[in-house]
Amino acid sequence: MATVSRLSSMRIIALPLVRPRANVSSKLPVFYAYRINAPPPIKKSLPDSRGFFTRWMPEEGLGKWASHKANTTWVAFGAAPERSIKKRAFQLGERLMDRLDFEESNLKAVDLSIAPNLKLKNTQVSLLYPPSILSGSQALDHLKALVAERIPIHNRGIMLYVFFAILSAPLKLIPIIPNFPFYFCAWRTWSHWKAKRAAEYIQALIHSNRITPAPLRDLESFVYPPTTGEVLSREALERAMRVLGMSAEESKELLRAHEQVLLRNGKSKTS
Repeated sequence: MATVSRLSSMRIIALPLVRPRANVSSKLPVFYAYRINAPPPIKKSLPDSRGFFTRWMPEEGLGKWASHKANTTWVAFGAAPERSIKKRAFQLGERLMDRLDFEESNLKAVDLSIAPNLKLKNTQVSLLYPPSILSGSQALDHLKALVAERIPIHNRGIMLYVFFAILSAPLKLIPIIPNFPFYFCAWRTWSHWKAKRAAEYIQALIHSNRITPAPLRDLESFVYPPTTGEVLSREALERAMRVLGMSAEESKELLRAHEQVLLRNGKSKTS
């Protein structure tokens, strides 16, 4: 009988959103899809030996429980009646999400609770890239540059929003009116912290030579624009979503990244 592996495995899929210029060492906007296969949970056959308080903790962990609770609450805000405070907060939040760097959202997608353990010597991660656009060393260099750039950004973000969260905390004493400034600062602090931890994890994988670039021929099925520096078309992205089997949430984040890159390219051309 085949044994089930108790180890996580991980793949990183690099999808450049712009056809690289001749100087491929220049900054390149890349959307990363992180695919983690976690082992099935171990079924408990023995009595629960946890302490009195830990027994009442959610089995999936406090972090996942809180994240799920926040998501369901946010969805409820979106379903609230028009012109209500909750609906307006939801609409404002969605606009803020559109302005959030897609690189941050990308990193937040890494679930470190099920990611491969860095302490295990046989931990290896594949970095899949389109060979017609990048070489293996170029794909790894871009990933290395991304995490090196993002870690100090998220460190500054954590300190900034913790400071403003402390300033806005007294507003919770005002009855009836929800303290949206405090909740926003707390959310941004959590977002920066989660992205920072993911960037540090990927950086540790790179420094310990655990990431192996490998060509992904499936990405050859859609054509990059012939002009260097040109952004991928919406049609090409939709084809990539189907080829890579992206979830609805992942597809939404890819389209959001695409819109940001179009805006950035527009600004760079006019400046």
